[in-house]
Amino acid sequence: MRIKLIGCFSTKNEIEGMGLSSTIDYEFLEFSLHAFPEDLHVELQRRIDASQNYDLIILAYGRCSHAVEGLVSARVPIVLPRAHDCISLLLGSDLRRQQMSVLNPAVYYFSQGWLEYGRDPYAEYREYVDKYGEDDAAYLIQTLYGTYREAVLIRTCEGEKLEQCRQKVRAIAGFFGWKVSEVAGDPGLLAAVVNARQHPDVIWVAPGNPICVEGGENFVHQSQF
Repeated sequence: MRIKLIGCFSTKNEIEGMGLSSTIDYEFLEFSLHAFPEDLHVELQRRIDASQNYDLIILAYGRCSHAVEGLVSARVPIVLPRAHDCISLLLGSDLRRQQMSVLNPAVYYFSQGWLEYGRDPYAEYREYVDKYGEDDAAYLIQTLYGTYREAVLIRTCEGEKLEQCRQKVRAIAGFFGWKVSEVAGDPGLLAAVVNARQHPDVIWVAPGNPICVEGGENFVHQSQF
């Protein structure tokens, strides 16, 4: 079986760390596309259309601001996670993220991929300073991030790489005056998707059926293989 995996740089490190099978070809899309869900949708559809010579397409994306909604593969089944976004994927489920949010709703999550490939709040602030000056930048950043009180690092790496992530999170949190903490990542859901295993939160979509979101919250499970 020939498999194509289409993922995001937000989970690239974790996916590659699983040791992908030689039967899987994979590519990762730029993290910056998350800021433009319509562009992300178009790019994902383009990559799916270009992968119709495979037997299975693994889409390592959550809903991601509905960017996956309406995607369709003409001849090849798609496997993807039932997850809000990469944060839920790295935590293991939407349920765990929701439970953590109930306990502390004012949390900004960081991960290795987010820190290496994403646009963190402090980098965003510096961009605004260059464009608009410090006063307007301070107002914009307060509007966007003023409700957060804590930076939480999702721990999915070890050793020197983990310490580098910790240093980056501490620096960002120090600028905003946030508390800092860590939580262990859970690779279960991501591993189930990457390996196309049966799992309550792994969805199989039959060829020709668009990916749907029911009530804006849950994927419609189109078919089971």
